[in-house]
Amino acid sequence: MKISNICFIATTLSLTTFTTNARINLTDDISLSGFGSTSITQSNNSTPLYVNREITDDTCYDCDTTLGLQGDIRFNDSFNASIQVVKRPQDDWSSPELEWAYIGYSISDFNLKIGRLRLPLFLSSEYYYVGQAYTPARPSQEVYNSVLGITSYEGISGTWDIELNDDSYLTLTPYASIESDGTVDVGVVSYDFDIEKTLGFHSEISGFDYRIMFNYAHFKYAVDVTTPLGSQHYATDSINIYTLGIENSWDQLTLTTEVLIDKMHFNWYSSISYNIDKFTPYVTYAESHHAQQNNSLLLGLRYELTTTVSLNAEWKYTDANGGSNGELITAPTDGDTDVQLYTLMLNFIF
Repeated sequence: MKISNICFIATTLSLTTFTTNARINLTDDISLSGFGSTSITQSNNSTPLYVNREITDDTCYDCDTTLGLQGDIRFNDSFNASIQVVKRPQDDWSSPELEWAYIGYSISDFNLKIGRLRLPLFLSSEYYYVGQAYTPARPSQEVYNSVLGITSYEGISGTWDIELNDDSYLTLTPYASIESDGTVDVGVVSYDFDIEKTLGFHSEISGFDYRIMFNYAHFKYAVDVTTPLGSQHYATDSINIYTLGIENSWDQLTLTTEVLIDKMHFNWYSSISYNIDKFTPYVTYAESHHAQQNNSLLLGLRYELTTTVSLNAEWKYTDANGGSNGELITAPTDGDTDVQLYTLMLNFIF
């Protein structure tokens, strides 16, 4: 048995035991929590699949590995602070990412945050790396990977919580950023972004069994693209991104749909799941258009080992069309753009 296999099995067993029992409450006003995911995954295509994960036909034990720690401090009834550090799938263990770090101020139904904040593009944005928080092993990559894994910004947001009636609430959040930078590696190509400005508006109506989310974000940016042949600077450009998400539950049945539209994408997915005690089977169909063209079908089963640990088994078929590479990050040398992906994923929180 390979060392990586042994490490995966040992990690799985130890994390299952740990997260079943662990709770960290430092004081009444200071808390420490954590989350993580680890998987065995493999496709039937030698060309890497998914930006930031790069899954191939070699069995991979760390393509999804995620570990995060979050600390929260409440100074008084109005002021609080939060910090979250995450070893994302694309990060080395020695260089995790500061996903958010902010100071918050609350008064009545208004909340102000200043610092590094989560970009609220999607239904699962707030807990994007917390695999235990959503049903599938990964959020739909057709939609969530359209922004190349950029999940945070540095700036300010203000949130108004408005009670519409006894069962429904409206949340309105304008946000803006200062200049920041970031790097995304796609195979052998590196994109260095200088994000000069971000302006956005997030809204959500929610009730006991439903959520409806709309987000608009405007980005002004420049980018340097580095390949093995050299580097090229692209002048400042801008993009407007519109996202819509709807989630509704009927007893054990849940339907989730999200759409992303910008000048390069028209991507969407729809997923249906049905909870039966500790088991939740689910089906997702997704399409991507314009720059990335493909359609996919995903079948999965989630099993709740405990209230804090879950296991996902998934099969996905994705098919590129229109001369696109689809979800493959480079053009396949053999021209094969059809992919079947197999995943066994363990998620936990503490």
